[in-house]
Amino acid sequence: MEKVNCIDCKNINCYFKFIFNRDESKVKKLYVQCGQHIYLENMPVNGLYVVQSGCIHEHYINNKDEKEICHTAKDGEVFGHKDFNATKHLFSAVAVKNSSICLIDKSTLLEVCKNKPELSLKLINFFVGELNKVDNRYKTYDIKNG
Repeated sequence: MEKVNCIDCKNINCYFKFIFNRDESKVKKLYVQCGQHIYLENMPVNGLYVVQSGCIHEHYINNKDEKEICHTAKDGEVFGHKDFNATKHLFSAVAVKNSSICLIDKSTLLEVCKNKPELSLKLINFFVGELNKVDNRYKTYDIKNG
């Protein structure tokens, strides 16, 4: 798989593209094969991930020992964000096709947010959007099962 720099990345919606284009040493690039785990439940949280190309499923094992997919991230999308404030991952993440991903570690992201209020605002809006998705799922679930 070809290595892509932030400035050359085709993912125009990536929150981090223009923040890190001058200092890409703060972004770790990872290449994962289909079926390869990026992290497992209860592993330490390292940071936030962005899919450069490929597809990642986040999942957990429910009380019936069945795998439940809770999030799918495709080109340009973020994953690992549901665990960001935790010390250990609540979910596992696996590549469902060969993928190129970027990892921004927690300390770097927090430091950048202190110095770049526009990134902080984008991330707040992103997290609010994610909360709204979850709220809508619960509302739909209550209506179906009510």
